[in-house]
Amino acid sequence: MEDTKMADKINKRTVTKSESAVTRREFMGTTAKAVAAGTVAAGFPFISTGSDPIRTIGLGVSVINEIQAKAAEVMGYPVTGQALGYGAYFGKALNQNDQYDVCEGYFNDFDVMLPAKVFQPLDTQRIKEWDKVSNLSKTGKLTPSSKEGDGDAPFRLLWCDADGNLIDGPSRYITALPMFHNADSLGYDKDALGRDVTSWADMLSPDVKGAVGLTNTPQVGVMDVALAVEAAGLMSFKDKGDMTKAEIDQLMDYLIGKKKEGHFRAFWETFGQSVNLMVSGEVLIESMWSPAVTAVRAEGINCIYATLKEGYRGWHAGITISAKASGKTLDRAYDYLNWWLEGWAGAFQGRMGYYHPIPDNVKKYMSAAEWDYWYMGQPAAEALGDPWGNPLVEKGEVRHGGSYETRFGNIAVWNSLMKENNYLVKRWTEFLTA
Repeated sequence: MEDTKMADKINKRTVTKSESAVTRREFMGTTAKAVAAGTVAAGFPFISTGSDPIRTIGLGVSVINEIQAKAAEVMGYPVTGQALGYGAYFGKALNQNDQYDVCEGYFNDFDVMLPAKVFQPLDTQRIKEWDKVSNLSKTGKLTPSSKEGDGDAPFRLLWCDADGNLIDGPSRYITALPMFHNADSLGYDKDALGRDVTSWADMLSPDVKGAVGLTNTPQVGVMDVALAVEAAGLMSFKDKGDMTKAEIDQLMDYLIGKKKEGHFRAFWETFGQSVNLMVSGEVLIESMWSPAVTAVRAEGINCIYATLKEGYRGWHAGITISAKASGKTLDRAYDYLNWWLEGWAGAFQGRMGYYHPIPDNVKKYMSAAEWDYWYMGQPAAEALGDPWGNPLVEKGEVRHGGSYETRFGNIAVWNSLMKENNYLVKRWTEFLTA
């Protein structure tokens, strides 16, 4: 997360930010062994003084100075952190697990990481509030009527045996402790477009030709366009989170044709780029993240985070412990995980639009107005600020998509790493260069 608004605030407050020369797109086009150790910057500046700190790595949405400083204050010993670019994060997590104790990652990356045994299975008997963790993570359903969604839903990668091997759950052991999560959609300029967007198929409509933005992360962008072509009745998929080569070919051939027609305006790789594309008017509709929509609205543009009838694309973070951690370090790592569940960090991230696996714990650290807006989908009873107290939400504003239960009751697909990932990246590159 880079250039403007919310992303700037995150990065300015992150302990260390090391951007890798390896992007997510570049990394995912290779095997894990191709990640160079040299992409990782060294050094873990202390947040507080003392010996034997807990060392954590992750991306800038969770490795944030204020979060770690609060953890250190509560636990009584130092917590150090390194926020990395995606390529550097992936490489370090996979190849240098002696250089971190805790890894703040994502379930959709675990298909590669779990077989490598870089993390140790977590004992739920050491997780103090495990019973309170949402069923969204444990069963795939926030409520009995919720969709499970295709792809790498966290419950499909959660349960393991004592040796860390994936199994059908439930089990005493888990691969990672569920953390923050969100449901992504399309953002659009309602005033410029002159209508509402209600379906993923709207991304392919003739009236947005030449003004469509798409994320240039193949594993994510392909799901957005798959949802679009399926909604338009042009294709169907057995599992959008794990496409076959034939499905990838059919989809990419169609997209190459659309690109040659000039349908797509831009392919963004950073938070800031997505914001700038919408603010500048270069695009009318694009793949977007919730905080990016907020940043665009702060510029006076009526950017709407679309509520799409086919459902959202979900993602879910998970926090793990290095297989190298033992003794006092292991004890402190579990303390850190338990502190994450306690709610303070969840409330901090909640003011960015993210959700927590134990909502009731978050509620303790939010005002009634914040809780009603962020979780319940109700109009803001008063003006609300971001995690750092800066103005963010105007009185009367309603969060797009409604309540937590409404949003996560309608997940169409989860961010995933497909079995045919390398082939996907090859065809995606052909699409970009067509």
